[in-house]
Amino acid sequence: MLRGSAAPLPLLSIALAAVLSGCGPRKVQRPPEPVPARQAPRPLVGAGSCTSSGCHAASEAGHAAWQSAYTVWAIRDPHARAHESLRGPLAERIVAALEARDPAGRQPPAHENMACVGCHATGRGDAAGEGVSCESCHGAAEPWLVAHTAAGWKTRGNSLGMIDLADSFTCASTCASCHVGGPPTADGAIREVTHDLVAAGHPRLAFELRSYKRAEPPHWRNRFAAPPDAALGPLDEWAQGRLATLASYLRQTASQSQAARTGERGLSAGAWPEFTAFDCHGCHRPAALRSAARSARIPAFGPPGAPRLEPMYFSHLDILLPAAAMEPLSRVREAVGRSWAAVPPAAALAEAVRSVEDARFGLHERLARLPAADLARRLVGETNAANWAEAVSALGGIEAIADREVAAGRLSADAAVAMRLAALRRQLEFPIETVDGKEERFSSPRGYDPAGVAAELRAIADALTGTPAAAPGAR
Repeated sequence: MLRGSAAPLPLLSIALAAVLSGCGPRKVQRPPEPVPARQAPRPLVGAGSCTSSGCHAASEAGHAAWQSAYTVWAIRDPHARAHESLRGPLAERIVAALEARDPAGRQPPAHENMACVGCHATGRGDAAGEGVSCESCHGAAEPWLVAHTAAGWKTRGNSLGMIDLADSFTCASTCASCHVGGPPTADGAIREVTHDLVAAGHPRLAFELRSYKRAEPPHWRNRFAAPPDAALGPLDEWAQGRLATLASYLRQTASQSQAARTGERGLSAGAWPEFTAFDCHGCHRPAALRSAARSARIPAFGPPGAPRLEPMYFSHLDILLPAAAMEPLSRVREAVGRSWAAVPPAAALAEAVRSVEDARFGLHERLARLPAADLARRLVGETNAANWAEAVSALGGIEAIADREVAAGRLSADAAVAMRLAALRRQLEFPIETVDGKEERFSSPRGYDPAGVAAELRAIADALTGTPAAAPGAR
């Protein structure tokens, strides 16, 4: 979640549930034998198998990122404490709220609850204490643990189950299996945050790959410190991450609606509409936000009580996708728009997933043809700043554009654009406030100023096009 300046960790939930080691863009080609992010059960060996000082447990100082990966994860990564968080007061309040809603449905404690451990722990039993460890993201290691130490080992295309996190689409898909939602784990633990769980106190899920990486203590090589290899760079990473996240969201929606259609429980909540698939502010609509949108002449939301599919995942897609790939997505949105309470057509959702996955292979070439100024203008021009999720989507894209220009030497890293991006991020962060002497973390854009956000977006686009702009914060 976006948070306030006291804890500037963008889009970071209470416990991150996907270790992002190695994430970075790579030239996208169709692999002959793609390795899925999740496979049939394979033996776990635990994070301790990575602890040799000659492998991944060296000290950070004086060692490459891969050599100190375990050290960084164990000491500074919130994933290592994901299972521990299930024993905390928030987890207790969530379980109590769920039980109060359904007194007949006695809930096990969170640290044993199969609705929680699927994303808060890699192992089970005593091994759950490791939290979300290496094998949640790199794949169950028993088949490849020895092989990946050999000279000439290539993760890409391997047949042993090690996941290629250097591919941004694969990396985002792996993270999204928990941070958006995915199929159950091999032992049946659910990986889904429903509206009931959010209402009980769990933070809403709002995933964007580059923001999550920024919030993580890195234990991977920074692939953008120098001009990117093969002309790939931050914009490719953002775009591939967006498409992978959208595909995961569509699969999750298909799973939820299928469970509702068949009455099959256990794979998901089995209810539709599942409100986490929709824009929160389609129903939760603060009066202050509506007033600010009107005063800024910003188009506001649709009719009350008629939510649209989550705009964080659907915004700005026409910049990333060709027209042919947009058509199946438009059909899904139109079907839901006609009757949002009706179960979406399964065939339409499956076609939309295929179109997104196919479109990734020409994505680099499409984006490379567009100058930074044109991309920035389109992003800002298509953003309805009255909607926080659309503004967050625009921020991610413009940050990637600016980072691409810096990596290519066309923009200074300390330029006015960087100052404005930092100012905009502060406007979008969810606040942390002290209430009755206790720190309260809000999971909504409390005090959100759409007019100020719209003005900052325009100023950043102007700066990227070379148009003089006022200082950050000026109107």
